Amino acid sequence: MDSYDLDDQGSAVHIPVDYTHLLDIDSDGSELGFIATDFTDPLPDEQDFAPPEPVSAYEIPDLTPVVEPAPPAADDVHGTPDAYSDNWFYQEKQGYCGPSSAAQILSEYTGLDIKDPDYLANRVTELGLWSDGDPGHGMTLRGVETLLDDQCVPCHIERHGTLDDLTDKLDAGYGVIAMVDSGEIWHRGDELGEDDTADHVLVVTAIDEARGVVVLSDSGNPNGDQLTVPIEQFLDAWADSDNAMIVADEPDPDLGGTPGVDPAVTAVERDRWVIVDLIHEVVDTLAGE
Repeated sequence: MDSYDLDDQGSAVHIPVDYTHLLDIDSDGSELGFIATDFTDPLPDEQDFAPPEPVSAYEIPDLTPVVEPAPPAADDVHGTPDAYSDNWFYQEKQGYCGPSSAAQILSEYTGLDIKDPDYLANRVTELGLWSDGDPGHGMTLRGVETLLDDQCVPCHIERHGTLDDLTDKLDAGYGVIAMVDSGEIWHRGDELGEDDTADHVLVVTAIDEARGVVVLSDSGNPNGDQLTVPIEQFLDAWADSDNAMIVADEPDPDLGGTPGVDPAVTAVERDRWVIVDLIHEVVDTLAGE
């Protein structure tokens, strides 16, 4: 309770003042320069509105201090969220998620720089791996496995996986491609009808338990580099394939796997895949002459 002489007659008027909602409008620190404000109405849910216009000089600013969230602890992040950023590209064409996801794994494991959606799609055509012979129908999971084996990145299919299985693979540095229901990844809650159909593959790069998200490298989304979705949302989409995934047979050191590997030996192994790829190109060229 504070007292103020409001009529210059020496009489005190007692006015309750809540200093948590006062602004010094004349910047001189005097009590009479303060005005009381009413903040009793709840603030609207900002998600229901478009971004507001800049605050004018006559509007009351939000003086709440901004607290930056603490970075997640290393134990809360499984995998390497940005590992595939240099390898990600937008697939551009329907049905190209198989060769595009395989290209990201291939780039990571060999050091190749693949940004052309047709790079492996042409090889899929040569191998006859398109579903029904139509690129627009995409590939089967077995076809993607065959394609990676053809490119000297041995891998295998695992089904009925769990979140723990996935985190273990990511912690160990294995490349992982998951088969999911694209509608539940891209249009959560907006699907015209739940079809429970696994129709898309993408690279899983990390699971961030601190934020509660799975980090994806999704060639089917123009914003798919380090795309994040809530863990439960990902699990729902993954469940439509019986939790199927393609896992590389060997871990990749750059993904955090195989601690203690001699860098010189690793470089030789990586170059060996590049050499094999170049040999394939030479043979294909000679065969065409």
